[in-house]
Amino acid sequence: MSVILILPLLVFPMALLPAVCLSAGGSNGLHPLVLIPGNGGNQLEARLTKDYKPSSFLCALSASSKGKDGWFRLWFDPTVLVPALTRCFAERMTLYYHAALDDYRNAPGVLTRVPCFGSTQGLLYLDPHLK
Repeated sequence: MSVILILPLLVFPMALLPAVCLSAGGSNGLHPLVLIPGNGGNQLEARLTKDYKPSSFLCALSASSKGKDGWFRLWFDPTVLVPALTRCFAERMTLYYHAALDDYRNAPGVLTRVPCFGSTQGLLYLDPHLK
């Protein structure tokens, strides 16, 4: 009876040996680590071009007060909690469906980027100005 129990224990690890050898030869045995932050941990920056048409004077004013290179924090920016600026935030975050391309696009005049893409730096703080 004990011989029957030992045999599967010897055969099972041998069956896994090819898979272990194949995975170890690829990249020094390292495996990717994918971090998916929650909604509050994401960061998104935007820049408004001349094609941007603000819906109100306040949206136009808030767009003109951005940094010298034009990029500003779109998400998460605490000013989106101010009721008067919520509409500005919503129109800048809106995506439009392009049927011919079967794809979604930013609102006209809104360019977006993810700061620190490919790094964990973008996950360290909800708002980098409050470090």
